[in-house]
Amino acid sequence: MADENEQQSACEAGRDEQHCKCRQRRAAAEAAAENASAAQQPAAHHCTCKHDGAAEAGDEQPKHCACKHDAEGHAISTEPHLGYVADLASLIEIQPESTVSRVVMREDGLRVVLFGFDKDQALSEHTAAMPVTIQVLEGKLRVGGEGREVELVPGGVVYLSARLPHTVYAVEPSKMLLSMFDNRG
Repeated sequence: MADENEQQSACEAGRDEQHCKCRQRRAAAEAAAENASAAQQPAAHHCTCKHDGAAEAGDEQPKHCACKHDAEGHAISTEPHLGYVADLASLIEIQPESTVSRVVMREDGLRVVLFGFDKDQALSEHTAAMPVTIQVLEGKLRVGGEGREVELVPGGVVYLSARLPHTVYAVEPSKMLLSMFDNRG
C-alpha cells in the first residue's frame, strides 16, 4: 500500500505525464492480477512506469519492462525530471514509545526516508553503506558519530559518510528526514 501511496504522490506532484498513468495502469494491473489469480497464473509485474511494453488497458498481463529499477524492484526514471513531495511532516505520525519510518521518495541514486521518534527513542549504533544527510523537521535529535555529538533542530543538517558508525536519539518527540545517496552505480 505504501508503494501505491508513493506512486500516487508522484503523480499528484506533476510527474504523471512523464512517468506513469497510475490510475489507468494500476487498474489494468489489478485486473490482470485478478485474472491471473483466477487462472492460477503468476501475478502481473508491479512496474507501472511509462514505456514501450507496459500493460495497456485490455492486455492480459503486462510485459516485463526495460526501465531501470532499484534494489527492491521499484521503477526509477532515467529521464530528467523534477521530483516533489509536499508537506513532509504530515506524512508520518509520532507513535507513543516507538520509532516509525516511511520511504517518501525514490529516485536514481537517492532514497528519502521520513522517521517519527517519540521522546527517548533511539537508533542504536549502526552504519550506512552510503553517504546520508539527516535533517529535523520537528523536534530535537542528538546525533553521534566519530566521537562527536551534535544536537540537531529544524534548520540544521548533519552529513554522515558511508560506513561511519553513528547513533540517533530523540531528545523530544521528533520528525526526521534521512536522505540516502547511493553512488555505487
